Amino acid sequence: MGERVLFGTDGVRGAVGDVITADLALRLGRAATLECATRPSRNSERPQVLVIRDTRESGPMLEAALAAGVASAGGDAMLGGVLPSPAASILARRLDFDLAAVVSASHNPFGDNGIKFFQRSGMKLDDDREAAIESRLDDPGGGAVGRVRELEGALDDYLRELRTAFQLDLSGLEVVLDCANGATYRVAPIIFEKLGAKVEVLSNEPDGRNINEACGATHPEALAERVAASDATIGFAFDGDGDRVIAVDGDGTVRDGDELIALAASHLRDRGELSGGVAVTVMTNFGFHTKMG
Repeated sequence: MGERVLFGTDGVRGAVGDVITADLALRLGRAATLECATRPSRNSERPQVLVIRDTRESGPMLEAALAAGVASAGGDAMLGGVLPSPAASILARRLDFDLAAVVSASHNPFGDNGIKFFQRSGMKLDDDREAAIESRLDDPGGGAVGRVRELEGALDDYLRELRTAFQLDLSGLEVVLDCANGATYRVAPIIFEKLGAKVEVLSNEPDGRNINEACGATHPEALAERVAASDATIGFAFDGDGDRVIAVDGDGTVRDGDELIALAASHLRDRGELSGGVAVTVMTNFGFHTKMG
């Protein structure tokens, strides 16, 4: 299989109008669907592809182009609207999609955007599949034309899966959430309230350009200040596509990802549910390894 050129560590990402264009989105949607159609695991005559996005102003344009590419290759594009990236993984498994695509540039500023794909199992595509998609970028569409439809109830389906996965009672807890004016702006307050918490929300008024702007996981200062000044027990700051989180304790101290993973891993280990170890990056600090040792 050839080398990847467009795909990086987290899909294809770059400045809109320069690297990321409507034409590229259409070609990626078409190529990914053509590649998907060659696999025996597809669950219908036409590949079923979920498309979700964050709140960037370029999102609707790229969503439409990506969906057009899917349909031009004979697939059905189901539009889930604005949802966090983890919803693509969860709904791909839950609703048996052949492929899921996320239009987002994560924690980058609004002028960037990107596209990443998840396979039917909910895992991201491996390097070979991404290279296979790149190799088909100039392939014409198939003979049949698929459909583009709204996926009704996508938000509710995601919330249901969260409730099933997290059997928690947060009654009596005051929680402050910083939604980065991004993909979690609707779902995060709803799920915390459903779990019983009293919720205050920051940065939940996206306008297409204020995603990640002095807020969210990359800028937790406002959250820390608000938690320290309130009676809140804890605060959480998400990034633009909702796949990373930073916590703030009741004193307003920022707790980073290493600390959160260590807490979660210790909790699961104590319950006998930590099988297979913990996956971290090369940037994880020595304190984490000491704690896990």
